[in-house]
Amino acid sequence: MEAIAQQDLYRIGTVASLTGLSVERLRAWERRYAIRPAHKQGKTRFYSKPQLDRLKLIKHLVDQGQAISSLAGLSSEQLSLRVHATPPETVLHSLVTPKVGLIGANVIMLEQQAQRNNQIERIEVVSRWANLEAFLSDANEFDCVDVLIAQLPVLSIQALENVKRMMPSANIICLYQFATAHNISKLQANETPTIKWPVSWAEIEHITLSETGRSAGDAGTVPRTFSDEELIAIAAESEDPHECPHHLIEAIHQLNALTGYIGDCGRQIGTTNPYQSARFDVSQARSQLENALNSLLTNNV
Repeated sequence: MEAIAQQDLYRIGTVASLTGLSVERLRAWERRYAIRPAHKQGKTRFYSKPQLDRLKLIKHLVDQGQAISSLAGLSSEQLSLRVHATPPETVLHSLVTPKVGLIGANVIMLEQQAQRNNQIERIEVVSRWANLEAFLSDANEFDCVDVLIAQLPVLSIQALENVKRMMPSANIICLYQFATAHNISKLQANETPTIKWPVSWAEIEHITLSETGRSAGDAGTVPRTFSDEELIAIAAESEDPHECPHHLIEAIHQLNALTGYIGDCGRQIGTTNPYQSARFDVSQARSQLENALNSLLTNNV
């Protein structure tokens, strides 16, 4: 470590706190996009100051809806040019409603219920398949979709790989009822969103918009530190005998859901200002819990 002793180095937990990127996401990016730390000592990763600054730029652009796959190979100078060239309001105004395909009887019935209650607002469902077999046996002439939402009784890596082969250009979101920690971790490494069933339609719209970089509804709230799939992976991998991370994650999920619910209430009533203030306060409380969770994870690195 002498060769790099002259420069400032930051432990991965510190980098997570300073950038707003979770430890799990930094590790996933290392595996998938070769965004590697400057040094490793055992299982601990250390990042240099230039790497820290670069990760802050990447986080800023990801929050604006740009895909990590398009950013990973750029230099800090190129990333900085993107930051200054594309203001947040330009990104949000250029977005269109994502087109969605649904796989699974339960999620289709949930959509029907949402239609009856006039709850479908921010996505457009263009294709439906009652189950995975129907999807895989369908003709090659698929409607063009941005996101495929696959509801599976048992989380299967092979099944999702088959789905991806049939429609490689679509983002895939997996809703599951039963899953092993191994399969959840594997999908997390591939950055495939996974959510435990049952879910609400508002949650489906939220994760769809987040996956396509179109989460304009999150404006006016404190940015999230952990995505839904990251929280699932943390809970699955935690070995804390007191289950403190599990309790924090459960509370974070509740506050995320409450944030979305308050926003929906404001839209239905037609008076948004008081609700915007309430949404921000709830998201701030969620952010404090995320900081607490991050502290637990950092101490275990």
